[in-house]
Amino acid sequence: MTTSATKIKIGFIHNAFPVLSETFISKEMRGLQSLGVDLQIYSLFRPKADRLDVGYPDGDDVRYVLDPLRPRAIVGAHFYFIVTSPLRYMRTLIFALRSRTCRSSFLKTLFAFAARKEISKERRQDMLLHFILAAPLARCMQRDQVTFINSHFVDAAAGFALLISKIIGLPFGVTAHAYDIFTPQYNLQQKIEAARFMLTCTRYNKKSLLDMHPEIAGEKIHVFYHGIDTDRFERQARQSNAAAEILAVGRLTPKKGFDVLLNACAILAAKGVKFSCRIIGDGEQKQELQRLAMRLHLTEIVDFVGAVASANIKPYYERADIFVLPCVIDKDGNRDGIPNVIAEAMAMELPVVSSNISGIPELVQNKETGFLLEQHDVAGVADAVERLINDPTKRLQMGKNGRKRVLSIFDSRVCLQNLYTFYVNELSNGDQATWK
Repeated sequence: MTTSATKIKIGFIHNAFPVLSETFISKEMRGLQSLGVDLQIYSLFRPKADRLDVGYPDGDDVRYVLDPLRPRAIVGAHFYFIVTSPLRYMRTLIFALRSRTCRSSFLKTLFAFAARKEISKERRQDMLLHFILAAPLARCMQRDQVTFINSHFVDAAAGFALLISKIIGLPFGVTAHAYDIFTPQYNLQQKIEAARFMLTCTRYNKKSLLDMHPEIAGEKIHVFYHGIDTDRFERQARQSNAAAEILAVGRLTPKKGFDVLLNACAILAAKGVKFSCRIIGDGEQKQELQRLAMRLHLTEIVDFVGAVASANIKPYYERADIFVLPCVIDKDGNRDGIPNVIAEAMAMELPVVSSNISGIPELVQNKETGFLLEQHDVAGVADAVERLINDPTKRLQMGKNGRKRVLSIFDSRVCLQNLYTFYVNELSNGDQATWK
């Protein structure tokens, strides 16, 4: 007797996709597809032009939800579910009404959203607003024959996933990253309780979630590193620089600690240390950081390169001698997990100078693959960089140790296979499962 296989198709909901500062998610989507995962990507919004990951080759295949959404489609989807699934529809509506945490008038929020006006985070995550907007996406998922929903980030994307799961009766999971864990979110407890599982990318994240939400069962949260392509990020040659070159890569936001790096560079310059520094990235702090560099008389030393596509980043690692990213915890609690650029630098045999916060110590080993300092420790960063500049042998050894470390725990092939196996085991429910 032939046993029929259970077809699995995952619908991934993203807030915006593909985003330049979240290339690790784009790579994970492609990696899962390469392993045979049948998935469909849904993005609530189109990324703004300056944040678009142009290196993602399948961007045209993403279904954008809210940007092209019209009132007729919203009304039609709600009418469809009222007729076909009246009980589920009404239960979901009642849940959305009871789950509202927003004190603002719903109609004002709805009209402001329709007019594309800037609204607060609380209003953006209004569960009733999500209910109104989620119905067309729920209908789209039905037509796409999605069998499981997975949101990336536990904010708006998870709100949509929760409501759609109720409307069409599908299970869902959530993937948490960093800002969505450490900055205030709305209806977080309902999202976590309703989800079949929660995935996250560092052990630190898991511990923090359990500390902040003791009601969560520990076995519900699973840790999977994103990993990097260690074949691609492998040093082919080592350039000999007249003066040591420092490299920093990341979105120009407060949590990356670029102001700490610039102030450390000023200390080194004042001591007469010979070096140059390249900062790759763009973001809201760009002009502020450029003004700081001018005040510190670093314009001849520090080069703000701007945003560089992931496909073009490798030559910058090959030219560099030291990688520095002194991450900090932002005022609102936002912080990085394990920045993938740190893993890329280590794979390229660069010693790393960073901070001992969040998940970074899970990858960077202090005094073995680089130096980990307390956040905001400008003098400590300057001292660590100076020691590496003055000791080429230590730089080389730390770089080699770093690549071994990445190969052991952060190789994307192993990380993706682990994630793939998890999805198969979790979604098959003990039955034979297939993606096609």
